[in-house]
Amino acid sequence: MNPRKPGQLSGTARCRKCEWTHRFETTLAPSLEVREVMSDGPRSTARRIHLPTGARVEVGGGIAGHDPPPVVVQRIETRAGTSVSSARPDEIATVWVTRNVGAVVPVSVVEGARTWTDRLTLPRTSRLGVGDALTVRGTALRIVGLRARGRTWRLPDDGFAAVEVQRVYARRADSPPAGRRPWSTVRDRPSSRTRETSTSGRSLSGPGVSRKRSFPRDRRADGGATDQRVSPR
Repeated sequence: MNPRKPGQLSGTARCRKCEWTHRFETTLAPSLEVREVMSDGPRSTARRIHLPTGARVEVGGGIAGHDPPPVVVQRIETRAGTSVSSARPDEIATVWVTRNVGAVVPVSVVEGARTWTDRLTLPRTSRLGVGDALTVRGTALRIVGLRARGRTWRLPDDGFAAVEVQRVYARRADSPPAGRRPWSTVRDRPSSRTRETSTSGRSLSGPGVSRKRSFPRDRRADGGATDQRVSPR
């Protein structure tokens, strides 16, 4: 294949339909060269890439036809030296990108007075909504709030793409909800020895600790009382 003039390409190739070899000429889509800076952790790599003139580049989006790996645009600088949210290739001087590893969303799980945190990596376009089910570290959770667009959202209809969510607030979906300590099982014995001893030897309907019963004193004819009699046990 030989380029005849800018934007055109000619050569010989086998047709996929008839399987015959033919000469061909084609017009390439015009493109413009811009500078790309890819950040990968502590390192940054600069190179020149070609963008179709009809494309539009936006912050938060990808670059059509970009060589692997897929990237996400973080910043666009125009030829005038200003930063913009979107631009055409003929307006762009430098575009800053990062690898598209998905949206990393912090999660705060509230369990009574205890809160633990984790991070989830989700597709950037996946939706997170209040009331949705979520699983973190094998624990079934339910979303009770979302931090996005500078405020906290708590209504059941509130939801955003993962790339917009700054933090997820969730609670355990099990019932009853978790409190200050791990859930306890049914208690097999009294919680203290005082309670255990205070109820020993007592029936469910008994009056309590038994005592000796005294009968009334017999009356003498002159009105006085005789000695008190105690019933034998």
